[in-house]
Amino acid sequence: MRRHSFTGRAMRMALREHAAAFLAVQLVLIFVALMMDFADSFDTIRAAAGDRPLALVIAEYALYRSADVVARLMPVAALLGAFLAEIRRRALLETVILSAAGVSALPTFAALLWMGALTGALEWKLERDWRPAAVFAQVDLGAGDYARRFAPGLTDDSHWFVRENSALAARVLVGPSPELREVSYFIGLNGGGFDRLIKAESARPLGGGVWTFDGAEIWTMTPDGALIGNPTGTLELPLWFAPNRLSYLAPSPFYLPQDVLEARAAAVPEDSDVQTTIWRRRTAWLLPGLFSMLGATLAMTGFRGRVTRVPVLVAMAFGGYLVTLSLKVFWALGEQGVMPVPLAVLIPPGLALILTVGLQWLMNREARGRRLPLG
Repeated sequence: MRRHSFTGRAMRMALREHAAAFLAVQLVLIFVALMMDFADSFDTIRAAAGDRPLALVIAEYALYRSADVVARLMPVAALLGAFLAEIRRRALLETVILSAAGVSALPTFAALLWMGALTGALEWKLERDWRPAAVFAQVDLGAGDYARRFAPGLTDDSHWFVRENSALAARVLVGPSPELREVSYFIGLNGGGFDRLIKAESARPLGGGVWTFDGAEIWTMTPDGALIGNPTGTLELPLWFAPNRLSYLAPSPFYLPQDVLEARAAAVPEDSDVQTTIWRRRTAWLLPGLFSMLGATLAMTGFRGRVTRVPVLVAMAFGGYLVTLSLKVFWALGEQGVMPVPLAVLIPPGLALILTVGLQWLMNREARGRRLPLG
């Protein structure tokens, strides 16, 4: 019987319903997100089209944006799709007939396991590879908000790079061959000032962490607080940040390609923002399956016998929304270093699992004659 729960007709019926509901919800979310995005980005899309057919550029842009939208909203689609699928199955009396025939909820959860395996693999691939590639494809296309925010070129203002007793301020030439311009490099910072200040027209990476400073001057501070400058022309000095830090200056870590993210994590292992992204990508495969199981369970609690408990369904839908919202809340806590990164990333899926198991246990007690505390 248990083997048939994973392959039998009841499982296949549940799988069809849940797959259709998930796809429908995901498509609606993509459509709504794209319509809102087009309202803000259409002018940039039209400008990016140039001599190319506008419809082709719109389709290309929509494909890139969809990768980003699906990666962001798949847990929501999984939870809401499973919630609606179970309500529809109840309305069609599918679950009633199966229950009367002595079939448990096991085929439903077997279907959700199959769904979770497929959607989890897709979510992992999106988070790790396809979403970053799609974001920077938009930058290359020159359309949309990402193109404005992450466009290559020289920054208008100076950016600061600080580590221990050193700090560097410079305008950054963002792109595949990054440079620093109008450089001020403070060495030996302390409460009373600094040991040396190196000013340079530009700085370029040579490799191995070494940079060449052109048009350089070395300024030192005398004991009486005066600055003495000494032009030196060209200097070669090590810096603590890798060139790819400048190639991807503005994007948050979760937009970065995997190799760039890993390089940044190796260079600055204490960066909680980067570590949170690494943990998010490692655990992305868990989210769709766990949230779909939670959504199905929340819907199941809305029915007792032939009675539909509408207030319970509404309360459960709101509770599911809060659990999905907790993803961003706990990720933000991890990124800010407020709580340990592994804990921040694992709490939301752990909460989804605990709620699913707890509610299923309560419904099992109810089926044996105990009333469910929710009514």
